[in-house]
Amino acid sequence: MSRRFPHLLAGLLLLLFATPTWAQTVTVTGQVVNAQTQEPVPFAILGVRGKAIGTAADEQGRYLLRLPPDLRDTLIVSCVGFEPRLVPPTQLVAGQRVFQLTPQAQVLKGVTIQSRKVKPGKLGRTADKADVRWMAGSSGKTTVDDEWGWEMGTLLTPERRSYLEELHVYFTDNKYELLRFRLNLYTVKDNRPDQLLSTQDVQLICPPTRQGWLKLDLRPYNIVLDAQPVAATLQWLQSEKKDPEDKYFSIPVVRQKQPGMVERENGHAAWTVHNLLPSLYFTVLSEQK
Repeated sequence: MSRRFPHLLAGLLLLLFATPTWAQTVTVTGQVVNAQTQEPVPFAILGVRGKAIGTAADEQGRYLLRLPPDLRDTLIVSCVGFEPRLVPPTQLVAGQRVFQLTPQAQVLKGVTIQSRKVKPGKLGRTADKADVRWMAGSSGKTTVDDEWGWEMGTLLTPERRSYLEELHVYFTDNKYELLRFRLNLYTVKDNRPDQLLSTQDVQLICPPTRQGWLKLDLRPYNIVLDAQPVAATLQWLQSEKKDPEDKYFSIPVVRQKQPGMVERENGHAAWTVHNLLPSLYFTVLSEQK
């Protein structure tokens, strides 16, 4: 049985498990493929807008999706670099299980920040200590997991146009042999992520049971942020562990008075905002006058 539990941990690391509801759901399995090549679309996201229904496909585009038997909502299938696909409930009832995504036209943008005077800096929370941990995990399954697609991150405000050099995130706990995340960047509206800025599939892979700071080199992607609010999130794409029990990871967060952390249960669910700040930051080169 699978259990999702993104939540706060304090004191004795109390684990709060959600009440299982799988008896009231219908399990749907299938594959997401490229409409032009018919090749799998790795780690595509499936979900219903604004609801805690969804998952991520695996590296072969295969998915396991649990839906309510009376679903009346449109299913959204998406992936960075592809046009989103809307699947009406009538198509699901009719048995459609293979979804085709059309690649988006890529517009190459030149990066000219190197020709300007720049200053190195950091953007985000660089401390690794906190009295609270934010945990996510599951137990009981070793294959495609419907906890995948969960997303959490931080609100940032670059003071100047900045070139992202490295991503750093701290793991207090990690019980997995493999963890894979996607870095997503969004515009911000009302302290919530709004429009997706990411056009490249930037992934962070955590080695077996790795704890502490994990670093990802972003220089090959030439990512530039303008001087305006942005949300940077990590989306859980994959996890592996031989032992089906005791599967979880956690990221330290600190309490604060203003909104600083965002989270949602899958790639199309409604965002929640917390007065917290996770241990996640970027090293940057910021343009100077």
